[in-house]
Amino acid sequence: MLRPAQGMGHREELVLVKRIGSTAWRVRVSDDGAIVALGVRADTGREYEVLLGTVDSTPIVTDLLNEMVRTHQGKPPRTFSAGAGPNHAKSVPVQPLSTRVEQGGEKPVLILDFGGTVLKVAIDPAQLRQALSAPQA
Repeated sequence: MLRPAQGMGHREELVLVKRIGSTAWRVRVSDDGAIVALGVRADTGREYEVLLGTVDSTPIVTDLLNEMVRTHQGKPPRTFSAGAGPNHAKSVPVQPLSTRVEQGGEKPVLILDFGGTVLKVAIDPAQLRQALSAPQA
């Protein structure tokens, strides 16, 4: 559900609320994109909110994804039921504002800019070519 809201100073913002089971989270972004608020409601009914500036969002997203990779490395790939995770009807591709590739180090780096949050992904060109040429199911 996306709705206009007030609450982060005088800025107008959009609020996105998602619900999974008995927990929910809320993402609010000010119109100028300078402040992101992440609110989470726990099973106990308590609510927690974290305010982030756009400057803070890149390292937080990067840390989150690095920890996910670290904890899943060496394990079999996760599978999801028909309506869960990436198979959920609301799991849609995200379109960055800009995409570029930087050369450096041992692997090229894909730079995805989401308007202040910039995600850097090391890519293996051979693996990418293979994945792009594989028949799609």
